[in-house]
Amino acid sequence: MVMSTVLNVKIDPVLKKQAQEAAKAVGLPISTVVAASLRDFVRTRSITISDMPRLKPELEAELLATSAKIKSGDYSDFSPAFGNVEDAIAWLESEVKEQRS
Repeated sequence: MVMSTVLNVKIDPVLKKQAQEAAKAVGLPISTVVAASLRDFVRTRSITISDMPRLKPELEAELLATSAKIKSGDYSDFSPAFGNVEDAIAWLESEVKEQRS
């Protein structure tokens, strides 16, 4: 059994409400969000404070790699464009069939 402890912090009531609403929107209690943030701080020993949103380094690297593939003309990881839903569904079905064989 994991023991728990109480952490008392003073925080702006508006921020607390916004954080609770955001956590609820993704189906998490605020305590889980706070614990995850603290775990990340312990792991990285860093905290970023900025008024500009920033992607996580892993996601940024993945997007840069995808962008490089597109610039080189490699579209193998992407679906073609479709003019209608029927063609899109047919393509998806062929991809599933190909994956199964």
